[in-house]
Parts: sequence; C-alpha cells; structure tokens
Amino acid sequence: MEITKQDLKKQTEDIKRHNAVLYEKFEGKIDIISEGWDITKEKVDATFEMVGKLNEKTDGLSNKADATLEMVGEMKIDMEVVKSDISFIKNSLKQKVDKDEFISLEKRVILLENKLKRV
Repeated sequence: MEITKQDLKKQTEDIKRHNAVLYEKFEGKIDIISEGWDITKEKVDATFEMVGKLNEKTDGLSNKADATLEMVGEMKIDMEVVKSDISFIKNSLKQKVDKDEFISLEKRVILLENKLKRV
C-alpha cells in the first residue's frame, strides 16, 4: 500500500490535533501548578507574618519578665530590711517590761511609798 499525499496530510492533521489536545492538557496542568504555587506563597507569607507578630509578643513578654525580675529583686532587698527591722524590734522588746510586770511593779512601788510615808 502506497502512502498518498492526502494520507500524509490527514496524518499530519491528526498529529496536530493530538498535539493541540496534549498542549491544552499540559497548559491546564501548568495553570493548576501555578495556582497551587500562588496559594502556597500566600500561606507562606501569612505564616511569616504570624511569626513576626509572635516575635513581637515574645519580645513584649520578655520585657515584662525582665521588669518583674527586677521588681522581685527590689522586693527581696526590701524584705531583708524588714527582717532586720523586725529583729531589732524583737530584741528591743525583750529588754522592756510587759504590761503585767509593769502593773505588778507599780503596785509594789505604791506599797513601798506608803510604807516610807509612815516612817
């Protein structure tokens, strides 16, 4: 069987149609990949934005923690002063007479004074 020019034209047209269909399919797949890439890029950008916000919040928390530690340090120093003052007051109170002892001594002094007035 001999191949005619018309057969070649028909075969060429079939190949062109087939190539056109393949090209359309390929182009559709490329468009899908491109759309997927755009969505992925948006998600990555959103993720970086969220990470930036989290970094800002972390910095703020770090600053607050530093300030809190500084305040705790100052309070510790103040508590040492309070402890020292309380210790001093306790020692001072030990040297003083309590109310019951004072009343007892007062009665004894009155009795002694009364006895001295009679003598």
